[in-house]
Amino acid sequence: MPNPTRALPDGVELREPTPQDAPAWASFLVEEQLRTYAGRLPRDFALAGLAQANVVGLARAFGEPREAVRRIAWQGDRVVGIASTSTAPGRWEVELGLVPPPAERELDRLYVHADMHGTGLGAVLFDAVVDERPLYLWLIDGNSRAARFYERRGFRHQDEQVETGPTWGNIPMHRMVRASTLVE
Repeated sequence: MPNPTRALPDGVELREPTPQDAPAWASFLVEEQLRTYAGRLPRDFALAGLAQANVVGLARAFGEPREAVRRIAWQGDRVVGIASTSTAPGRWEVELGLVPPPAERELDRLYVHADMHGTGLGAVLFDAVVDERPLYLWLIDGNSRAARFYERRGFRHQDEQVETGPTWGNIPMHRMVRASTLVE
């Protein structure tokens, strides 16, 4: 449930995604990743990113109850933000030997459209998917805007560096960990 002290920006609706939202979620995610990491991603990232998003699998996941907590923010007919947390570790982390994870929950998605930066939507999305349990996330190195956002919410950088893999152009990343909920 969103923090009651934070108001949604005008005209924004926040809700749990449905299977029908899967194509819009996947497209928004890839578009925001391309924007956020412009010039750092391989040329075929959009195609590979959409394939990785697997819209059919995403729609199935949105229709099934599970441990993930997800929210999608709409403004009219466009997605302006997404966020999700899930049980950790992810399959890819196990495959790479990045276990045990530093917490049992991972913030695996939080993207806000650039037009909505500074409106508080990121904080609303964060509050909607995060509870008091310890949590970690993966941060692409050099994303200072996101780093500041998470630092204000009690996350601390871990002294590690892992490459993202070929789909992401082997960009370095590291984990940030939050032991408990801290009020901003």
